[in-house]
This record gives sequence, structure tokens and C-alpha cells, in this order.
Amino acid sequence: MNTHAPASTSFITGEEMFSQFKRGKRMTIIDSHWAKTENSAWEAYVGQHLPGAMFCNPLMHLASLPSRQEGRNPLPRLEDLKRMLADWGVMADRPVYIYDAGPNLYAARAWWVLRWAGATDVRILNGGTTEWEKAGGDVAGGIGALRGRGNLEFKPHSMPELLIDEVEEWKRHNLLIDARESGRFKGLREPFDHQAGRIPGAVNIPVAELMNAEGKVEKPERLREYLASRGITRGDNVAVYSGSGLHSSLFIAAMEHAGLHGARNFIGGWSQWSARLDLPIERG
Repeated sequence: MNTHAPASTSFITGEEMFSQFKRGKRMTIIDSHWAKTENSAWEAYVGQHLPGAMFCNPLMHLASLPSRQEGRNPLPRLEDLKRMLADWGVMADRPVYIYDAGPNLYAARAWWVLRWAGATDVRILNGGTTEWEKAGGDVAGGIGALRGRGNLEFKPHSMPELLIDEVEEWKRHNLLIDARESGRFKGLREPFDHQAGRIPGAVNIPVAELMNAEGKVEKPERLREYLASRGITRGDNVAVYSGSGLHSSLFIAAMEHAGLHGARNFIGGWSQWSARLDLPIERG
């Protein structure tokens, strides 16, 4: 049974994490660097990772096969995700800290997927490996930790979702946020998906606007102030999408960092919506 209390925030600083590490606090660390292929992801992990970190390739472990029906990065198959939680050593009584190379995008995807699977105390190392090293932490090379023995109770659907067939009804009474950069929102360019444009009625708040000059997620008070200026003062009436669930996961993690809980993630996002010829799109 998952008895560990939920984390008070979705992010942790390098100083906080390294301090806990030095004190010998029990924790699960997951390396979620992105790489184009499975081999290059593994090579990056072997070349450098935080001591004790488990290997996670976001392309292989945090998504299933892409399709026109499900989008570019659909959620993993349940049996695969359940096995990965055990192999990563995710425990009911200790925190999980996830990091990537710094942009937080792939760590945020892992954060959301683990929360969706039932983990509660999950946090993103804000700024990734660089912040760990700034705090005085070393990095390791080599094969590292291959497999843990996790005991987390697998509880899929523990985070709010928005499915493609629910979008039209949702946006009649609630906020739908497009977290992509403005050029893609306006349909000026689309480097990844079937068509350029946006879901009609969506409001564009690029997730980059929630970052500070160093590329880290802003402090909670600044996030609350900015989001309120864009009409977001609570989480349960907000759904967020991006291309395929990366930027939207980071947006929701930032909302939770600001104390705004309950936002829904439309994981299929624009990659799923734009592949459907029967659904409306807007440009301009």
C-alpha cells in the first residue's frame, strides 16, 4: 500500500537534494535524459549519471508505440509501466527524485507518468544535472544501478486526464491551455505533427513563460502571480495539452509547484488531434 504522504511541491533544488543525499536519506533517483535512440540514451547514462540513479529512456519507458489513433507519445502499456516501477525500485515509503539534462521536459514526463501510476512523493530536480553539480554533487560513470525491487502499489489513473473525445465538452465550461510555443499554436510552423494549428478555443501559454532566466521553473509565488494574470487561479478547471504530453506535463508540474492542483493532462495532445480528419482546427 502507498502510505507515503504526497510531496508538498513537484520540484526540488540541487542544494536540497544533495543535502538529503549527504545525510543518507533513502531515496529513489531516476535518470530521464532524452536521446534519439535507445542505444544513445544508454550511452549517455553510462557516460554520466547521478550516483545510484536508475536508467530511464523516455522514448522507450514512458511511452508506447506512436500511432495516428493515439498520438506520438501515448502512455506506456500498463504491464510495462508496472514492471518499470518495480525495476526502478520505486518504494511506498521513500521519495522519488527525477532529473534530466536541465530543461526539465523529460523529467516532467516521468514525474507525471509516475504520479499517474500511483506514486505520490515524486519531485523533479529543477535544472537537472547542472544544479546537482553546482550543489557539490559528483556524477558517476559506468553501468550503474540496473534493477531495483520496488513495492509501490500500482494505481493507474491516479492523475487527472483528458481524453480526446472529452475535449469538446470540457472547453465549453473550463480552460483548455496549449503549452506549445506561439508559432506552433498559430499554425505558422509544425515540425512534428500531421497538420499545423491548434484546438479551437484553446488559450496559448507557452510553458517557457513559467521559466526563469536560467531555464528553471519559477518560484511558487511568481508562478501564482503570473498564472493568475492569465486567468488561472485554481487547477481543477484547467486542462493542458502540447504536442504529445511533454510540455503539458511540465506545465502541470509547475502548476502543482504553485499550489494549483488537479489540472488534467491531454496526453494525446496536438499529435493525436491533428491526425483526426473529423476534428476542427484553427490557425492564425
